Amino acid sequence: MKLNKKFNLLLITSAIFLIASACSKPNHEEPTNKKGDNHIALISDINGIKDNSLNQSAWNGLKDYGTKNDLPEGNKGYNYFVPKDPKYYQTTINEALDKNFSTIIGVGYTLKPNIIKAAKNNPKKNFVVIDAHTPKLKNLTGISFKNQEGAYLAGVAAAYTTKSQTVGLVLGQNSKEMASFKAGFIQGVRTTNHKLHKHIKVVSQTVGNFSDANKAHDIAQEMYNKKADVIFQAAGKSGQGVFKAAQEINQARPVGQKVWVIGSDEDQSKLGDYLAKGGQPSNFTLTSVIKSADLAVEDIATQTASGKFPGGKTLKYGLKNKGISLVQGNLSYHTWIKVQKAKQKIIDGKIKVDTN
Repeated sequence: MKLNKKFNLLLITSAIFLIASACSKPNHEEPTNKKGDNHIALISDINGIKDNSLNQSAWNGLKDYGTKNDLPEGNKGYNYFVPKDPKYYQTTINEALDKNFSTIIGVGYTLKPNIIKAAKNNPKKNFVVIDAHTPKLKNLTGISFKNQEGAYLAGVAAAYTTKSQTVGLVLGQNSKEMASFKAGFIQGVRTTNHKLHKHIKVVSQTVGNFSDANKAHDIAQEMYNKKADVIFQAAGKSGQGVFKAAQEINQARPVGQKVWVIGSDEDQSKLGDYLAKGGQPSNFTLTSVIKSADLAVEDIATQTASGKFPGGKTLKYGLKNKGISLVQGNLSYHTWIKVQKAKQKIIDGKIKVDTN
């Protein structure tokens, strides 16, 4: 009888030990947004991370975050993946998932459907889409920029600068996101046009994608030939064609007769460097509307590292929180002051900028 009691006691003790041991083991089904688990992959569109545009800005932000937090560049810290073609977007996302990254960031709204699909199929991973609103999934966050605000300021700058009274707008695609650029730019030109008692014409055209620099070049060339002397390009890598068209014209002219380009996404001042007729160094980037994807990426990486991934939300960046800005570049002092006044009115809510 005593033997049976001892045996039963041994069984009970063993069971308690096993239960305690089981409870102490890590649960691999826990979401990956727990504090400290922060390996991040950035998926660019087909233009890669050296596009002088949104992809490059986002990658710079991720690099800054990695450097500040002693994360190695590579598959054990942070890395980037570039699809060869849009049809490989899903495959590229899956490649990053196979390498066990805990957070996947897709750059640009063209990646949105693929990122949403991956988020639904991988509920324990974190996903982000830059430059798009996203549905309310617990493991998905959108980063949205108030493109219309920066475009409005570009319109003000173009209107004060033009001598021909004709300005141009070259967009990447027809989409809701691109519509906000067009609406803001036209509103900025027309508001300034009214103040100056002028009649400034706005011509606009869409490339059809963000990677056809040759087509953007031809569009810009035609606009310049039709007397446009300032063109605002919001066309991703296609926009490099606009810079090329301006360079070809300006190289054959004296410095005082140049045409201008307004850059987008990053500070594109360097793309405007050229030699004018006679060999004089100059620059034709009037200004750039900067979309701070670097700031947004660093923000969300920091939140995720602290276990506070903002799932189910779309984070909005505009002039007020410095997600959108305009550089002075080659703007005259007078124009820069007018742009700054318009900026403050937008921040204060005194100017409501159209989105479509």
